[in-house]
Amino acid sequence: MPTLKVALPKGHLWNGVKTLLEKAGYDPRVVSERSYLVHSNDPELEVRIHRAQNIAPLVEEGSYDLGITGLDWILETSANVEDLMDLGVGSVKIVAAFPQYYGIKADGEAFKKLVEKARIEGKDRIIAASEYENLTRKLCEEELNGYPYRVLRSYGATETFIGVADLIVDCVETGETLKENGWEIVHVLFESTARVIANKRSLTDPWKRDKIEGFVTLLRSVKEAEGMKLLKMNVPPHALSEVVGILPAMKSPTISKLYGENAGYAVEVAVKSSEVIRLIPALKKKGATDILELDLKKVIR
Repeated sequence: MPTLKVALPKGHLWNGVKTLLEKAGYDPRVVSERSYLVHSNDPELEVRIHRAQNIAPLVEEGSYDLGITGLDWILETSANVEDLMDLGVGSVKIVAAFPQYYGIKADGEAFKKLVEKARIEGKDRIIAASEYENLTRKLCEEELNGYPYRVLRSYGATETFIGVADLIVDCVETGETLKENGWEIVHVLFESTARVIANKRSLTDPWKRDKIEGFVTLLRSVKEAEGMKLLKMNVPPHALSEVVGILPAMKSPTISKLYGENAGYAVEVAVKSSEVIRLIPALKKKGATDILELDLKKVIR
């Protein structure tokens, strides 16, 4: 039986990705905390967990057909992969920060001021620390105007380089950890979320491509269903046009004739959750009855 090899991320991306896969119906299961093998409801998937940092290169090399990792590690590794979908989970910002005692704020000239400070103090070079070596080098080349620099590779806990580095590049959710450890965020490089990526050669294989498209379709259907509700109601014939007139349908509402003469119609429509509190009273006022509000698990357009 052919299989599609899939790499999933451990760390802060895991919970969000696992939840989406559960909603999609894959039910990912890890035997134990020490196991990197993931079982699912699809016997045609061979799934393992890897560090997010490693997934994009592994997918590029063809060790995996499909992977989920953060945009930050796709850009850091410059992996030649196909970015298929933004899952919108695991959101972090990639930022540059200086020691707070430098007194430099995020005013648009922060890097210029850092270089001026280094020159005044007679520093041979600016020391930058980060897990993101390539992104940090690119930032230094663009912002330090040719001033010498050295990038120190950190292995997590980059905030501990206070008193050692002049500059760090790190990922943050709120920035509080950096602030508590004496760092001032002066620049946001970009926002990173979990992405579904594919090996480009795998996409040329008909069976693998079909399998990958099915995987993406199910995940996209889960994302589409977030924040949506299904409203079902009965509507008498005389009220149908007015009820339909206030429904913000994705396309058109589903309307079925109820059994019996002049029994009316059954109407179904998917709406945004935020619209429900306005719609239900309005629908009732227009003549709709037996209104049901249901959660949606998947929406496939």
